[in-house]
Amino acid sequence: MSQPYTPAPRPARLARAVLLAAWAALTAGAVGFVVAFGSNAPYADEWEFVPALLGREPAGPWLWAQHNEHRLPLPRAVYLALFKLTHDFRAGMLLQVGMLSALSLGLMALAARLRGRPAWPDAFFPVSLLHLGHWENFVMGYQLCFALFTVLVTGLVVVALRATRETAFRSGVAAGTLNLLLVLTGGAGLAVAPPVCAWVVYLAAAEWRAGRRGRAAVLIGLAVLPPAYCVPYFTGYEHPPHHPPTSSDPVAVARVAAEGLAMAAAPGAPPVWAVVFAAEVVLGLATVRLLVGGPGGDRTSAFGLAAVAAGVVLLVLAVGHGRAAMGPGMGLWSRYGLLTWPLLGAAYLVWVRAGREAVPMLMCFAASLAFVPNTGTGMAVGSAVRAGYDRIRADVRAGVPVAALVDRHLKGTGQEGRAARGIPMLREAGVGVFAGK
Repeated sequence: MSQPYTPAPRPARLARAVLLAAWAALTAGAVGFVVAFGSNAPYADEWEFVPALLGREPAGPWLWAQHNEHRLPLPRAVYLALFKLTHDFRAGMLLQVGMLSALSLGLMALAARLRGRPAWPDAFFPVSLLHLGHWENFVMGYQLCFALFTVLVTGLVVVALRATRETAFRSGVAAGTLNLLLVLTGGAGLAVAPPVCAWVVYLAAAEWRAGRRGRAAVLIGLAVLPPAYCVPYFTGYEHPPHHPPTSSDPVAVARVAAEGLAMAAAPGAPPVWAVVFAAEVVLGLATVRLLVGGPGGDRTSAFGLAAVAAGVVLLVLAVGHGRAAMGPGMGLWSRYGLLTWPLLGAAYLVWVRAGREAVPMLMCFAASLAFVPNTGTGMAVGSAVRAGYDRIRADVRAGVPVAALVDRHLKGTGQEGRAARGIPMLREAGVGVFAGK
């Protein structure tokens, strides 16, 4: 005999409906931003990729080629496949929105399971991941490398959150696999990987002590793959010639690292970065205290969460070390918001799991306050970016020569030589703005 259907309580159903409506609206807004302000044309560093995208140079070496401090075989493979399918630079922009939208939806569902019901503060996820303060990522398809990073690191957070001694092997396999994919996304992944590798070794030790030595060997194998990957990664590595030497000034490094952390919450409001950073430090310390002060015994999850957090902190310190010599404000780029966001997502989920609702409510409220300047900045910068490409399109249609196009629209960007080479290729291939489309 089948069990009678019991509908969900009205408050839970209402909260779920509100959350889904907010998620759908914010996803539509981000898609609309790409449609309105994105252009089928290279943006910034994408000029370097035009020959490979159009088949004018071999794809294999390009997939592995160093770009600034990075080798990005996984994002480049995805980016190349997208372009081959669409011949549209906006495909990467839309994929980023899709990844962040799916991540938001999944994290809302996870928070509801941890709590036992959905609650309106879970709107924190789409509000903080899909706002237009991420404009720098949304107008540049190649920034899907950062979106991939965010999804993979947040995946590690979820694995660590649910890990126990009993699930050590399953958690270790998941963490080791995600960690290996993470290092394939570039230098940011290399910074996060070491603490996660240490956690996977810790899980292997738990399996070894339990007598499951075959499983322990599998986990050790997964833990050593990211360090082994460093050998080919740094073979032939060169410091980017257009970057100044890395900084040895601890104050400058700390400042740029703090700026980068602040971008997790407010990439659209750089002037208040110090206030945002201070609030994040308070949140981080409170979250650590919650983890340390929790029930004793199985610390498997806490160690995993600490490993992921340590990895992201190492990343922002690496950003500070590499960018501090360029001067103050070098951590305030919008694109860094996605790299550091997993710390906020992890903190939110830890408090929800602990049944402490005040902090998630405050985080959602803060994200809602930041949404206004984030959106305003995104709209302003997006409009300016689109206006620039509209002027290029008008000049292309008017028959302005390539040299004049570069001089009028790309002078001072550092992309002049790449654009002078790439524009004729795009024109010949009939791609987007430079084909007069």
